[in-house]
Amino acid sequence: MTHMKSLLASLALGRTPDARFDLSAAIGSTLLRQVVSSGLYFVALWVTTRQLGAHDNGLLVTALLLPQSLYAFLNLGLGPSHVFHMSSGTGSARTMRRMNWALALALWSAAVLALLLASDGAIAHYLPGTAKRTALYASLLFPMMLLAAWTSALIQGARDYATYNKTALTQPLVFCAGVLLLGALGAVSVPAVLACHILSQAALWLASEWRVRRYAVPGASGPDPVLKLGTAIAFGLRAHLSNVITFLNYRVALYLVSFLLDPAAAGRYALSIQLAEVLWMIASAATVVVFPESAAHNSTPAALQKMVRKIALSVFKITLAGGVLAGGLSVVAIPWVFGRDYTGSVLPFVILLPGIITWSYMSVVSNSLAGMGLQRVNIQGALLSFTLNGGGCLLAIPVFGMQGAALASSVAFMVTAVFTITMYGRIMTERIAAAGGEGAR
Repeated sequence: MTHMKSLLASLALGRTPDARFDLSAAIGSTLLRQVVSSGLYFVALWVTTRQLGAHDNGLLVTALLLPQSLYAFLNLGLGPSHVFHMSSGTGSARTMRRMNWALALALWSAAVLALLLASDGAIAHYLPGTAKRTALYASLLFPMMLLAAWTSALIQGARDYATYNKTALTQPLVFCAGVLLLGALGAVSVPAVLACHILSQAALWLASEWRVRRYAVPGASGPDPVLKLGTAIAFGLRAHLSNVITFLNYRVALYLVSFLLDPAAAGRYALSIQLAEVLWMIASAATVVVFPESAAHNSTPAALQKMVRKIALSVFKITLAGGVLAGGLSVVAIPWVFGRDYTGSVLPFVILLPGIITWSYMSVVSNSLAGMGLQRVNIQGALLSFTLNGGGCLLAIPVFGMQGAALASSVAFMVTAVFTITMYGRIMTERIAAAGGEGAR
């Protein structure tokens, strides 16, 4: 009871430095949206994994690696750039929407051209089990992901968290409804589930466009601030480099399992990852608020650090509690819920937990650094994690299989978390001292 009271007390997070938002309410509403989203994804995951089986589920996750990789490499960091410029008051939603449309079309056209020029053998080599026509079909998800992410980022950047959370529910709702319909019709297949992904991202984009229109109207104080494409991309690319390496870090183990083992192993390991990443739900909810608030309050480092540390500690405590519970239940729950074919997913899931839990604290800190424009530390941390993860997987997978991939990822996450948290402490100490000195003068 004492530990429970302490945990509940830590959730009283206070208000933002400008007292505009109650942090507990903002993060709590975001967490509620994450819980609902996770529940919907869980239902969809249950239907697809059971009806596809480990082999076809492996083919699905391999095909999804194409649009996910294209998005990770080619999104230009425009989402974080939109959040930063909206929350700092230096960007125009009207201008940024036009950027979204033009860039998404140009990037998708380039991706399709590259796929058309690639040989069937090359595609099958780098995406095992994926035909060229399937790759072209899966590429439709890429522009939908770009438009959905970039447009919804404008709502987050406006610090309109209630609207952001309502809008973000569109994608999981549509995806889950589509999968349930397929399940009821007995029509679950790799192409059909890909269609659900595409339609759900398109729905989120259109819903975001409808919501964002009100931010595009100039205020009474004057016209919209002008944000040039070069300025937006210049900021975005600094965040983009970190995001690309982080994406590779998240997926390198899955790719190497698929490449070095077989589709069935990839399907089982994918389930381990998907379930483990559910524990990042609270961290993800917190970062939705921490990033724009850090951009808005960059000039008050002491108050910002106090806010970030309190949020990060609360996130860590909840993730730790959830991880211990999930680890204990996984031995029975995973085979029972997803079928005995996925018994092999249990041990990799448990091995991933220490890294997932530690990473949750770091996630809050790294988003604060990004909001302050200090992406250098995040890039260094991402490179460190990717090197440890990739090298560890190459050594461990041939010997230990999926368990080796999970161990390499978990160790990489923990080492990177320690590095990032240490650097954050040093940077904030320097900034607080500098701010104090300026105040004294």
